[in-house]
Amino acid sequence: MFTTRSRRTEGGHRHRRPLAVKVSALAGTAAVLVAGALTVLPGDADATAPARADFDGDGTSDLVYRNVAGQLYVNIGSSETMALDADVAKVKDVLTPGDLDGDGVQDVLTLSSSGVLSFHPGIYARVPGGLGSRRTAATGWQAYNKIAAPGDMNADGKPDLLARTFSGTLYYYPGKGDGSFGSRVKIGTGWQQYDELIGAGDLNGDGIGDLLARTFSGTLYRYTGKKGGTFNAKVKDSRTEWASYNQIIGGGDWDGNGKTDLLARDFSGNLWLYPGNGNGTFATRQARSKGWGKATQFAGAGNNPHFGKYGVMARTSAGSVYSYEVTGTGTLTSKLLVGGAWPSSSTRLAYASSLRDNGLADLVVHSVSSGKLTNPAFYALSDPLLAAGSTTYNRIVGPGDITGDGKGDLLAVTSSGTLYLYAGTGSGMSVAGRVKLGTGWQQYNAVVGPGDLTGDGRPDLLARDSSGTLWRYAGTGSASKPFGGRVKIGTGWQQYKKLFSPGDANGDGKADLMVTTSTGALYFYAGTGTGGFKGRVSKATSGWSSWTDLL
Repeated sequence: MFTTRSRRTEGGHRHRRPLAVKVSALAGTAAVLVAGALTVLPGDADATAPARADFDGDGTSDLVYRNVAGQLYVNIGSSETMALDADVAKVKDVLTPGDLDGDGVQDVLTLSSSGVLSFHPGIYARVPGGLGSRRTAATGWQAYNKIAAPGDMNADGKPDLLARTFSGTLYYYPGKGDGSFGSRVKIGTGWQQYDELIGAGDLNGDGIGDLLARTFSGTLYRYTGKKGGTFNAKVKDSRTEWASYNQIIGGGDWDGNGKTDLLARDFSGNLWLYPGNGNGTFATRQARSKGWGKATQFAGAGNNPHFGKYGVMARTSAGSVYSYEVTGTGTLTSKLLVGGAWPSSSTRLAYASSLRDNGLADLVVHSVSSGKLTNPAFYALSDPLLAAGSTTYNRIVGPGDITGDGKGDLLAVTSSGTLYLYAGTGSGMSVAGRVKLGTGWQQYNAVVGPGDLTGDGRPDLLARDSSGTLWRYAGTGSASKPFGGRVKIGTGWQQYKKLFSPGDANGDGKADLMVTTSTGALYFYAGTGTGGFKGRVSKATSGWSSWTDLL
């Protein structure tokens, strides 16, 4: 028998929704049978606003996160569910903005690298694969490097969104209450000064969503919302530990007291809770849980999400290739054999940031004898040829999307120093015809495409010359001129035998670098997000000299 109950949304407006049959053992909750699984819905016992991202109806927010394999998990504390698999996920960023369609259930938003914003009904969040149920909310959002869910910014009871461009312009999108959003409204410029934009929810109890913003140096500011999609003047938080976190997560009530809290993950993978005081400030932090390095992106985290590569490929001279995954704490996992069919005498390899929209990196093989570029991944076996290529290439690099369309691209360098671009199609099965970008690249003995080094969300390029000077080419997002002029990072890099990147190895969304010495030592350089690196950290004193390639 179905009943109807009144329920209050985040903005304080009541609406009515049909409830499924009550389960008496779960007081104040309801349940429905979805795809053969019993799913608990938030309860109606107190007619108060539900905690954002509360998918099990216990009055506290839950965690949604993406892992190294590109899968989305919903963690309710006592258990977790893989709610979206990598082959269908296409998730770069993920948000838990609240109840978007007015059905009384918390929903999920995801953003793909190609700019598709998808609405996922929250009723399916705890069903295995349930977030595969989606509909498109908007397209063209590859124009933004960060989206945030501040809550309700215009007091109409509907969650809204914020989106920041690569150049730092911030826009406000009002929610329409049906899982979609209205036309954008410009808030202002200069927001590129922040490396984290955190949709904080209503921190001060005035019914308007708020925003937190952290600078690259680690200072945190609070912007309280003004009705209509704007903010009051920023207020500096007095704490000094904010730089010690790689992701700061806002918008939830994780202690169940009705006040909006903050979570922060440190570089060791520990989660910390900052209980909200209800006036825009936070109480003393509390240790929450450990072992969260595996989460490459939390829903509601304020960082620019890294996308496309989370590990390293290593090859022996005989052609055996091994993979190492990142741990999220600046280290690598144990090696795993991938295959043994690529001897260095006949093939060159590149470990490219994802050529598909699912965020999984691809191995690209260049034939020395034929010049062909192929993709040996299982999904491409029916037609592995990417391009005819050229026998003059001596280096292939896959830095990510350098043309600004959200699709992973390839670069090729000839022995005479000409640099070519192969624009990706997003399929991993083909690339566009090559385009000449420039000459003079024969001066470099190493070229690495690590991802975003400068903090704008666009992939950049590193190149080392014969003198040991390391140079950075910042990505522009323009297909006609993908890189700006080179900028000197430093000297002395000739001491290293190999330079390679694991992507984002420490979970902050910023590209990192690893190097080896001739004696086999391994060092890690964490990216600062401002174009350079922090001091090197030793990861191994030996054992890394035998690899012919590290990609």
